[in-house]
Amino acid sequence: MPSLDDKTVVITGAASGIGLALAKKLSGQGHRLVLADVDRGRLEDIKGEVDSKSILVDCDVSKESDCEELAGVTRENFGAPQLLFNNAGVISRFASTWEQPSAEWERVLSVNVKGVANVLRVFVPSMLSQQASSHIINTASEAALTSRGFVGTYHASKHAVLAISEALAQELSYLKAKVRVSVLCPGGVNTGVLDGLSDEVERTGDASGKASQALERAYRKSLPKAMSPDDVAERVLQGVVNGDFYIFSHPEVALLPELRASAVKENEYPSIPAGLQQQMVEHGDDANGPTRPS
Repeated sequence: MPSLDDKTVVITGAASGIGLALAKKLSGQGHRLVLADVDRGRLEDIKGEVDSKSILVDCDVSKESDCEELAGVTRENFGAPQLLFNNAGVISRFASTWEQPSAEWERVLSVNVKGVANVLRVFVPSMLSQQASSHIINTASEAALTSRGFVGTYHASKHAVLAISEALAQELSYLKAKVRVSVLCPGGVNTGVLDGLSDEVERTGDASGKASQALERAYRKSLPKAMSPDDVAERVLQGVVNGDFYIFSHPEVALLPELRASAVKENEYPSIPAGLQQQMVEHGDDANGPTRPS
């Protein structure tokens, strides 16, 4: 594991996936860990997997009061953090943009966007005031660098996380602060993020409804072959040591901005990539993808 000095570490979304992998890798290294998650049951379950001195905090990042409590617990026990993993997030249900209920937009944006902002709001001031150098790592996704039909709600939220991270880095740089920023843009990771995703979207039986269902089945089938959270955590910590702003789990993710820039330059009409369309066909969708309207 990359070497990091003794630090106070805060991780949101720490009870599973990448957050848990980070907590486990940082345990036993002399760090002071504050592990936050909305799921108290899972927090209790991980007690035996992390440093026994870790502080576990119930925290729904979409609620400003919970984030203030998290910051207060951290401050009272350890002072300001030197490593802040702003990692909590949810995936949206698979549905077309017009069929996605407003409640689902609210749920996803409240956690993935407002939650990131809430955590920054309560921690950045204390990180600025301390003498030690510190580092903020916001978890976005490869979804921040591209867009996909039938999961646009999630992509929109992760685009926002990337924009927040870039703006934050510029602001802190302008202030000559001793606080660095990174944004994690992982590709496919087997985190179990879809496990609790109940299908509450009323899908139609037309091509749109069938396409969203096919895409979800394709994503679920691909997960067992995806990268492990442990491998992603290793790359995240190496990125922190390197001082990288963009941290990619998969080399191919770094190519996505070039593809988008080329599409913008050539004014290409957006379409679902051919490879993904083929997977959707294999999982029950017979649509051929959109054509450019006349």
